[in-house]
Amino acid sequence: MGAFYFRFCCLVNLMQAFRDLVRGWLGKALLILLLVPFALVGIESYFVGGKAAPAATVNGDEISQFELDKSVDQQKQRILAGMGENPDASLIDTTVLRDEVLKGLVDRALLSTQAKKVGFLIDDETINRLIHETPAFQENGVFSQARYEQMLRNIGEDPLNFPQKAKKEVAVSQLAGGINQTAFVTSKQLDQLSALDNQKRDVHIAVFPAANYLATVQVTDAEVEQHYKANTTKYTTEEKVAVDYLVLGSELFLDKVLLTDADVEARYAEKIKTLESNEQRRAAHILIKITDKVKDADALAKIQEIEKKVKAGEDFGVLAKQYSQDEGSAVANGDLGFVGKGAFVPEFEKTMYSLKENEVSAPVKTQFGYHIIKLLAIQKAPVPTMAEIRPELEADVKVAKAEELYAEAIEKMDALAYESADLSEGAKQYGMSVQTSPLFSKNGGEGLAANRKIVQAAFSDDILKDGKNSQALALDNKHSVWIHLNKHEPARVKPLTEVAAEIKTNLQLDKAALIAKQKAEEMTKALNAGKSAAELAAANQLQWQDFLSSARNAPVPTANLLKVAFRLAVPKANTWTAALAPSGKDYAVVAVSKVDAGTSTLTDDQKKQFAAMLANARGQQDLQDYVTYLRSHAKIEKPDVKSTDK
Repeated sequence: MGAFYFRFCCLVNLMQAFRDLVRGWLGKALLILLLVPFALVGIESYFVGGKAAPAATVNGDEISQFELDKSVDQQKQRILAGMGENPDASLIDTTVLRDEVLKGLVDRALLSTQAKKVGFLIDDETINRLIHETPAFQENGVFSQARYEQMLRNIGEDPLNFPQKAKKEVAVSQLAGGINQTAFVTSKQLDQLSALDNQKRDVHIAVFPAANYLATVQVTDAEVEQHYKANTTKYTTEEKVAVDYLVLGSELFLDKVLLTDADVEARYAEKIKTLESNEQRRAAHILIKITDKVKDADALAKIQEIEKKVKAGEDFGVLAKQYSQDEGSAVANGDLGFVGKGAFVPEFEKTMYSLKENEVSAPVKTQFGYHIIKLLAIQKAPVPTMAEIRPELEADVKVAKAEELYAEAIEKMDALAYESADLSEGAKQYGMSVQTSPLFSKNGGEGLAANRKIVQAAFSDDILKDGKNSQALALDNKHSVWIHLNKHEPARVKPLTEVAAEIKTNLQLDKAALIAKQKAEEMTKALNAGKSAAELAAANQLQWQDFLSSARNAPVPTANLLKVAFRLAVPKANTWTAALAPSGKDYAVVAVSKVDAGTSTLTDDQKKQFAAMLANARGQQDLQDYVTYLRSHAKIEKPDVKSTDK
């Protein structure tokens, strides 16, 4: 099914967050409230106090400015985190972001109100149970009031008000899930979609090049001047700067480090301590899972029964094969192999490291269920002598001390940069040479200008207007740079004399393109009226490019032209269907002479998976439509913009 399957996979991935929200309404709702953005809205929102003028009122319920500000900040931080290293906050249009976040909060409020109206209510006892069962609020599998309060305060929530707000969130999840999960796709529809994806067409392309009509058009000086005056921004250069800079790296100080035996011995002691703590342990376990069908008490009773068998002398490995619900290790007598610290969840690891060889633990509860653990072996890391690793130790010490000297040098360089008119004093201090960058704009460039922090600093008022030196700008963990303005080229409008020839050429092409479009339109109409394709090509002195039996994802012609071809109606016998498609300044006539109906190639398993994906897509759209309906019948007031959204 190829490209068709891929396209819908992409669609489904975009909706993954929403599906996570509505899949397990009650049991997962509280964890969702803490950790998962509200997918329809696209932001997290934790409702906290504040009594300023509302950002919006939805059917009489207020959305506070505090709530909006906090949600905007949360979304901004997520966007910046997604930019990778050196994120540029200036790229975020705060006004647009604020509008989108507010729209999301309004949608959320509409759903909350509607959930209450139609009877999606959760009692206090259920909410209290869900809070106690939420793993995020537990320690060692048991609810912790201290952890509960700490986690909520970390996100700006009031523990006292949280249960009531959680009730609203669960109700919204129920409503959203009720809409989303009613969508379905029939087997016949799946077969039709798969067949369409596998369809092939005989595609024909004829291109009317704009260049063919250049000789027939004229552009006057007056037209050139008029265009120039109306489009001065097109002919405005970017503001650019070049900077002087110094790069300081920690490697500069390696040769300045004086090693002592005491330094090497201290490093050796640290190394040995680390090696001793990195011992490997090999354990086996038997797991009984806690599921929707197996309650905690039943799982505990089962693992205790197995524990009695172990204590009675039955073989641990045989019992693991017979009873363990960890399929991966059960076949190996429960053996988990040698691992170091951090490989298992804390509860399991703590118990494993408390055991002696061949000792078996009491039942241990983790997020996966109940375990009994047997320690099979302990493997300590080999301890080398100092003589064996002395070169490594000396290198480690040199690097560490060089980094200390590097940190001190940064402070000194910052002081020199602040006190000096340029970078020369800093260069003398550490025997460096001042380098100069090529010109670059606010969009950055290559080398030094590829670093957004440096670009931002170069165009800051301190450097650009006041002529100051920058403070240290980190290139990476071991290198810093200081910059000073070398050259500034303000943005300027190029004179007409400089761009007149370029403008004239472009205007000629534009006029020629209009003729090409007209000719292509005439040919398209004639083809659709049943005229001969060969005769039309000859009359226009063109040749058809034939792409027979083309699939939707064929490498030729271009994807844009293929889209046009596959949107055309199936032609009648001995006729072509055609449409017009721009191709730069040129215009193409895209025609289809034959269509071979595809067949469905979906397996039963693929149908099940595909049906679920498409149903989710439809469900999401149904939810969006529902919110749109609620908006159309709601009174939404936004005092900040003095408008009512209808």
